[in-house]
Amino acid sequence: MDDTAFLHERIESYAGYTNDAARQRSDEQIRAYVGEALTRLRERLSPAGAASEALERLLVRCEFADQAVAHAFDAIDVSAGDIAATAAADRELVTLADRADSTDAAELEALLAQIAAAFDRRWRSVAAPAKASSAPPGR
Repeated sequence: MDDTAFLHERIESYAGYTNDAARQRSDEQIRAYVGEALTRLRERLSPAGAASEALERLLVRCEFADQAVAHAFDAIDVSAGDIAATAAADRELVTLADRADSTDAAELEALLAQIAAAFDRRWRSVAAPAKASSAPPGR
């Protein structure tokens, strides 16, 4: 199954990448999907210390659209390669979010680091075609 089909299967009414409005909507949908999984994880494990701080940073990334990503989405040339790179990054985020419900306290920090790194790779998949900065926002 290709990445876009996977995302359509996992996220109801997934918008895809065909135009500016769809890309903005799909960004919102991916962030919401990951944010909901992380919220369930926080409620289930009630982490403290560094894990709690990392989780809260990720929740903020999920809640608010990064304006640099939004502008990069606007500038993307909707080529098959650009769509494939973004779809692969989005699939990675959704796959990691799906692990949240079975992650235990011992695995928590590793999962959070993987999700943060996946958000960074997603930024690069969007920014590279748009000729934007290759550095993820906030880094």
